[in-house]
Amino acid sequence: MFGTKVNTEDKKIEDTLTRRIEAIFPSREEAVKKLKEGKRLRVYLGIDPTGTDLHLGHTIPLLFLKQLLELGHKPVLVIGDFTARIGDPTGKDTTRKPLTEKEVKNNMKNYLGQVYKILPKGSFDVKYNSSWLSKMSFGDVVKLASHVTVQQMEKRDMFQERVKNEEPIGVNEFLYPLMQGYDSVAMEIDGEVGGNDQTFNMLMGRKLEEKLINKDKLVFATQLLVDAESGKKMSKTEGGIISLGDSPQDMFGKTMKTIPDGMIVTVFELCTEKPQQWIEEKKGSSPYEFKKELAFELVKMYHGDKEATKAREEWDRVFSKGELPSEMEEIKTAKLVELVGLVTQGSSSSAKILIDQGAVKVNGEVKKEWGFVPKEGDVVQIGPKKFVRVG
Repeated sequence: MFGTKVNTEDKKIEDTLTRRIEAIFPSREEAVKKLKEGKRLRVYLGIDPTGTDLHLGHTIPLLFLKQLLELGHKPVLVIGDFTARIGDPTGKDTTRKPLTEKEVKNNMKNYLGQVYKILPKGSFDVKYNSSWLSKMSFGDVVKLASHVTVQQMEKRDMFQERVKNEEPIGVNEFLYPLMQGYDSVAMEIDGEVGGNDQTFNMLMGRKLEEKLINKDKLVFATQLLVDAESGKKMSKTEGGIISLGDSPQDMFGKTMKTIPDGMIVTVFELCTEKPQQWIEEKKGSSPYEFKKELAFELVKMYHGDKEATKAREEWDRVFSKGELPSEMEEIKTAKLVELVGLVTQGSSSSAKILIDQGAVKVNGEVKKEWGFVPKEGDVVQIGPKKFVRVG
């Protein structure tokens, strides 16, 4: 009986350290040792509120924290309300525009409610890094900076690319890894998780903890949602994201439309809790049906089984059977170009392009006249999945 319990724990630890994880520092062996020695580890994820919603990429480290929670450890969420005002240059070949304090506060309004869909309320600590970073004097910053050399900072891939392309590097961007690193020191944290594009910053925290408080921090670098064909990750900056704040229909539709067939298995493995054996068994099914399974699972995770079923039925009705959606937004009649611009929240010129390309239909018929005025009761379709009724 005891041996079975030990084997079960070993299996859980193995799954935790492999399913979503790309690299572990200082080593996988050290992580296994610390996870098993009986001490409750505090492991944090930092999220800068640079957008109004969390997206699918954020769920990868959050699901890893959920696995750690189930092993008896303590997740910590750090909302980077201070660091967001500086801007992390990670993966950027140009300087990122800093956000204002007001923009940061508006962005992070929805964050906790969305995290609760993965980590139960009360199961994790919440910290805001402004509570320690905003109290640092200029002297404190200079002292902290003395622990890192310019040569060490220049090793970051994106900085090397900037130098190569004669693009500017702001001094504030050199300070960002220091600030993220100091988060670890301020919390005396046991570990940190983040996407593998955050490895440099996370290792900075490990280095500073070693130097300043003589603590050996674990670093868990997760895999990213990367399109194998384009090489680009799914993120707010790159576009094509699925947000946790999306409606069930939008989440289902975006999954079907934006996730390439070659990424279905990856998204299942990184962003859902479906057993690996189930995923392996389903690999052989048609990509279309497999992707519908993925869309259903994602909607179920964030909106519940009932809404997932409704979203699937709606998809089948509109896209498989060619019927109209059961529910449509109503909009006042206007010239077609004005109506399209209003619905898409785009400019007049972008609306004209959509109309010229034949992407706009009225009652199923393509309309290319900018000045055409749909009448009350007409159904206007913009692109493959946006329908509105003229009221």
